[in-house]
Amino acid sequence: MDPLLSSLLIALSLVGLTGFLFLRSRRGPRFPPGPRPLPVIGNFHQLGKKPYETLSHLAKTHGPLMSIRLGSLYTVIVSSPEMAKELLQRHGQVFSGRTIAQVMHARDLNKLSMAFTPAGKEWRDKRKICKEEVFSERSLEGSEALRQEKLQQLVEHVGRHCERGDVVDIHDVLLVTNLNLMLTTLFSTRSPDFESKTTKEFKEIVEVIAIAVAVPNFADYFPILKPLDPQGIKRKAELYFGKLFEKFEGFLNERLESRKNNPGGPKEQDLLETLVDISQGTGYNLTTEEIPYLLFDLFVGGSETNATSIEWIMTELLFNPDKLKRLKEEIKSVVGEKGQIREADIARLPYLEAVVKETLRFHPPGPLLLPRRSEADQEVNGYMIPKGAQILFNVWAMGKDPSIWTDPDTFEPERFLEKRVDFKGQHFELIPFGAGRRICPGMPLATRILQMTTAVLVHNFEWRLEKDKDHADHKGEVLGVALRRETPLRAFPFKI
Repeated sequence: MDPLLSSLLIALSLVGLTGFLFLRSRRGPRFPPGPRPLPVIGNFHQLGKKPYETLSHLAKTHGPLMSIRLGSLYTVIVSSPEMAKELLQRHGQVFSGRTIAQVMHARDLNKLSMAFTPAGKEWRDKRKICKEEVFSERSLEGSEALRQEKLQQLVEHVGRHCERGDVVDIHDVLLVTNLNLMLTTLFSTRSPDFESKTTKEFKEIVEVIAIAVAVPNFADYFPILKPLDPQGIKRKAELYFGKLFEKFEGFLNERLESRKNNPGGPKEQDLLETLVDISQGTGYNLTTEEIPYLLFDLFVGGSETNATSIEWIMTELLFNPDKLKRLKEEIKSVVGEKGQIREADIARLPYLEAVVKETLRFHPPGPLLLPRRSEADQEVNGYMIPKGAQILFNVWAMGKDPSIWTDPDTFEPERFLEKRVDFKGQHFELIPFGAGRRICPGMPLATRILQMTTAVLVHNFEWRLEKDKDHADHKGEVLGVALRRETPLRAFPFKI
């Protein structure tokens, strides 16, 4: 450990011990129960590499509303649908705040990003824009042709692997595909290449940001360290967030210049065009300067998590060939042997929808969701949650709860054909996109991308794993910006 950081942590010992004793005196029976914290570090020593799993085990002892301490940060863990509904629906306004990591202070994202700004009027205006304009059925239908073009490039790219007999690194291909889908949906980017120069540049930036955001930052748990940025995480974020904003501002300025030079010309059918229209109209409160921040939320929020989720879908299908066969037969019955799948076909593919739901239950991309923050003292289920507490929702634990799901450790999409549950925030046993006031605004686009990309890969190719592996091996997980496979999924494609 860095000598300066070691000295600071030692210096914090007495302060931390005092804080611990004070907190313990406050935490009588009215505060949520939990494991006893150590001075200074709190309960960090108990979390391990899979904190969602550890917290699930601890909740069996301490209950579905449990408290721990992470450094100086008092944290409440919610591990049941009933408690999640209580906080997110009944007391949604109180628990609508965000715990903001230091990394999100880069480029003033803590003030201007919709994901982190307080749930006030400006935040409500941006949510309204997303719901009524950006991710409306009309808007997404208008940009479908752009996504179809990129999915066809995916088919051609995988087809070239078939011809050469090459193995496919499925996560890498899916990350490029999702970057292509996001770039074309946002900016109408067009390139004959599967991985264009623009995509490569964005891929490099996104991969660095994913690492920076995922690394535990001491400064988030020991506030005295924030000015020092001892791990350099904020400095790296400033650099790479800046590169991303430079790209977004370039797209925006180019579009504004094009509209200025050709005011009566045809408009692009993409989300940037929608946002520029809104900023120049009178119906919503959105300035041109705010557009890059909204683009940041939409782009970063979807690229890595979508790729990770589709990799898990393909993993489960390849390790459960009977499920893969059933999905293939369903798609074939709707679009024919060589037919092209359209987004309108999804409504006639209930098993595809069930496969996506089951994967999100089994492998939620954000097992603890984005942290919430209590905006006031609030009593819940007889316990007091204090103002300023961080709130984590363990959706991984809810997805593995045997009191909710029969055989929760078995991949069984059929359960969603019998049990009408969706992930739109009304059924709290399945909330991979969150729920309540802070539910993910990009869910309508993400859902289309998950379903369509899966359908294209399943319908156009047969797949064989690179190696015969023990069945348990495919369940290995590692927590980053999303809950990824421990080892990348690699498989050989064969044309049908």
